[in-house]
This record gives sequence, structure tokens and C-alpha cells, in this order.
Amino acid sequence: MRIKIRSIIPYLWFKFNTKQIILFIICLVIILIDIIININKWQNRFKYSNKNSKLLYLKTNELNFYNDPILSQRQFDIVLSYYSEDIDIVAQYIRYLKNISNIEKLNPRVIVYNKNSNINNQVLKLLLDADIIQLLPNLGREGGTYLYHIINNYHIIANHTLFSQAGVEGITDRGLADWYFDRLEKQFNSSVGYMPLVTNIMISNYDCDSHITGNFPRMSQLWAMLEQSLCPPGGQAVAFRGQFLVSSKRIQNRPLSVYKYIYDLITANSSHWLHRDLRSLIFKSTPDNPIFGHVVERIWTILFKCFKSDLHDRCRRRECACFDES
Repeated sequence: MRIKIRSIIPYLWFKFNTKQIILFIICLVIILIDIIININKWQNRFKYSNKNSKLLYLKTNELNFYNDPILSQRQFDIVLSYYSEDIDIVAQYIRYLKNISNIEKLNPRVIVYNKNSNINNQVLKLLLDADIIQLLPNLGREGGTYLYHIINNYHIIANHTLFSQAGVEGITDRGLADWYFDRLEKQFNSSVGYMPLVTNIMISNYDCDSHITGNFPRMSQLWAMLEQSLCPPGGQAVAFRGQFLVSSKRIQNRPLSVYKYIYDLITANSSHWLHRDLRSLIFKSTPDNPIFGHVVERIWTILFKCFKSDLHDRCRRRECACFDES
């Protein structure tokens, strides 16, 4: 049966009264205005970012490879792995972290590892208001960065270290997302041994190395190496995305040799046998993005002994931490 368009219009008009139509039009106008405002904000931010991005790529040999030494232990370090993320958003993220009262009282030190040799380290340090900046080769994803920091500061590692990618999850225009803020402000204290800093949907249980989203056979081998036993069935909590907070006690509970071994694997050159591990037909493992890096992203809970299968439920109840023994 064919319906004529002319017969539909009167039907719609009578179906919705004049008040409803006016309200609908007003809502449309408000939505359009909101879209225009947000587009302007985005354009302004993009222009500002472009300006700072140009500064980052200043070519001065001495400054490009400027490195700060880490000489002492602190109460709280913020360690970021940076490549080419939006400099203004990263700077904003650092400000948000430092302004959390629970963190601010610990006088946090900001350490940025830059993995982009084209970027001027001195300018990057200035724009991010960082305390320490170091240049690293672009190897091993963020996991390689974190392991490098642990290995080179093992004996003077901060009481607590917040490890994060510069492309952070959990930031808004107004501040940290509610779940992120709550963990640092309400759930963190000096007894925390490990705390994942990702949304609850990124915390799930693996059956050793098997998961509905994909399998990582090397995980069960790492379990065996770390725990000196076969990986038991029943589920191990995994928090992926590479954002977490860990204590010096948890780090130093593992021997330095363990971190060195994993670091050598994650930063291996292209001829290493690990790059021949298959994840999918389209994924190519390379030194800057090794498939093993995705495995390491999923073993922090195991490495720092916070892998009980109730982790997701505890995070949902706002008890998202494993605690050190006093």
C-alpha cells in the first residue's frame, strides 16, 4: 500500500500539539548552539595546541637531548610515558593530579619519559611543568618505560609511584573523572600496595591466558616464572591500559633480575623470536609496538600481587586497592 507524503504531514501535525512542536524546536536550537560552542572550543584548543606543538619541535641539539638525573627518593612520584600526545591535555592532567589534596600533601614529583627524539626535552619539561625529564628510545610501549624507571631507580624508588600513559583515560574538561578522583582522594593511603587506575570495565578475570577479548599465551608462562607454580584455573584479575599506583614495598618484593628480564624481552630487536608470536593476521609485532607489550600491560596485577578474582567487585564497591602488611 502506498502512502502519500501529503497525507502524512497533517497526521503528524495533529499527533503532536503546538506546545510539543515548539518545545521540540527549542530543544533543537539549544542542541545546535551547544554544538557550535563546542566546535569553537575545539578549534581554539587545536590552535593553542598547534602553537605549543611547534615549540616542542625546536631544533637545538643540546636541548633536544637534555636529561635530568634522578638522585633521591621521594614520597610520591608521577611517572608519565610521553610520545606525541596533546601537550595541553597532558599538562592539564598533571595539574589535576597535583591538585588532589591527598596527593598534594605528599609534594609529588613529576617524571616524564619522552620517547620521541624529535621533541625538545627542555621545552617539553617547561610546558608540562615537570621536575625531571629523560629521553628514551621508542621501544616496548609504556611497559618498557615503567620497567626502565623501576630498574634504574630500584633502590631509591618512591614510597608510591603513579605510572600512566600520557594519553590518559579518566580526564574531563572539569577535572579527573569521578572514579579516578575518588580512588586518589578517598581510597588511597600510605598502606596501599597496588591500585589500578582504570575504569571498572577494564578490570576483568582471565583464565590464566585466555579471555573472551583475546588470548595471550605468554601470560601463563610469566605467571609460572613469577609465582613458581603452574597458573591455576579459576580466574586472575587483570587491569589493562597501563595506569596504576604501586608502593615501593610491592616493587621491591620482586628481585631486580625479574624486571631486567622482562625489560630485555619487551625492548627486544625485530629479529627476536617474541615478535613471531601471533595475535591476529593483521597485527605486526615491532620493537616500538611489540605484541609482548600487550602481555606486559596485563601482568601488572600479577607482578604486584593484586590478582584475586574479586578485584572488579571491590572496585565497584569503591575498595579498589590491595594493601601492604604493616
